[in-house]
Amino acid sequence: MGKPSLKFFIVFNLVMNIPLATAMSIGGMIFSGNAANLATPALPINILLGFILACIVNALFPIPLIAMKFPGLFKVDPESVPGRFLGNVPVVLIFVAIIGLAMNFVNVQLFAGAPAPAFLFAFIGTFIPMYVLCYIIAMIFIPIAQGAAAKADGKAIA
Repeated sequence: MGKPSLKFFIVFNLVMNIPLATAMSIGGMIFSGNAANLATPALPINILLGFILACIVNALFPIPLIAMKFPGLFKVDPESVPGRFLGNVPVVLIFVAIIGLAMNFVNVQLFAGAPAPAFLFAFIGTFIPMYVLCYIIAMIFIPIAQGAAAKADGKAIA
């Protein structure tokens, strides 16, 4: 698997990261008991922050390689349905850990002015529901994003 082109990277990130950032922002507010903030400027700020962080994660980590290699550890074809389910396990873990920590830090520490460890407790308290939500989003949008990016790049889907 070679390095994706810039066009592929841009289209993939737009199609995948907008739904992911939106889900994480809405889910984070609901799971933390702050659903009232959905009607405030905090929501679009969180969506933008989540989108930027997701793009950074995609640029820094070999996410497609991880998604392809992880199922192989269990002797499962990464292109099969079980392989795609397995491949998303570590990928979603990376996204939720990095983006979840950063978004909790911004929302709890900076915006709410809570004591230093509060953002860690908020992160721990929302981790499992955020992981499940993001896993579902990934299962829906990764194939769509891969197809759109491959089409934009003029390549057939692998």
